[in-house]
Amino acid sequence: MSSKTKGFTAVLRQEFSFYATDEVLDTILENIAAGGVSVIAFTITKMDMGSVNFVQMVVGPLTSNSSLANMIARDALHSAGVRFHQKEVIQIIIAPAPGILRRVLHALFHHVVVIAAYSGINSIILNVSDIEAALQILRKNNIIE
Repeated sequence: MSSKTKGFTAVLRQEFSFYATDEVLDTILENIAAGGVSVIAFTITKMDMGSVNFVQMVVGPLTSNSSLANMIARDALHSAGVRFHQKEVIQIIIAPAPGILRRVLHALFHHVVVIAAYSGINSIILNVSDIEAALQILRKNNIIE
């Protein structure tokens, strides 16, 4: 995307991060789906020689934060007995384009700490040290509107 084109849309979302075994993760995802909620971004990293997963996920409709979807995810995590961290993150809604991830990260690297960046359905999820500063930098660089 050139700097002359319109920027992408940014939405503030809730990210859930937690540790779970494969079986517990399966139960959590089953309960979220049973609540009619979609997982729109997800990353999983195997820890402890594959016995436990570190998971980061964002739930809800594709283009907006949903307090109901977040509540269903929280309930699924609570019922599975999983301790979790919930944090506000930035979702950049994108059309697939070569170099967009590099462009986003390049704009942010010297200004905020990018704690995590991962992709979801037509989106990039950013967990950053300073959301307001990151949004301002992304706007200044014509990445978001």
